[in-house]
Amino acid sequence: MKVSWVGVLTSFFTFTKLNMHILILLISLEALMLSLLIFLFSFCMIYKNSYSMFLVLLTFAACEAALGLSLLVSILRLRGNDLVTSFDSMKFYA
Repeated sequence: MKVSWVGVLTSFFTFTKLNMHILILLISLEALMLSLLIFLFSFCMIYKNSYSMFLVLLTFAACEAALGLSLLVSILRLRGNDLVTSFDSMKFYA
């Protein structure tokens, strides 16, 4: 359980401090989700709970990763880069 908390803190720090590229944000969100999955799985193992919540969270993590990558590809095709600074409201075009 302690390893998962270290992973949560590390990925949260990465998400807040290294936010120059969208790909870095997506990878840190995926690391955060995987750390939470490890925590939930170890919690279920220790307290002998049902694994249904683990499977629901695993399904949401897979959907979140697929949606994030598809949005990243569409942003790269539209703008040509994945910089977060290019999302200024005055420079937004479709």
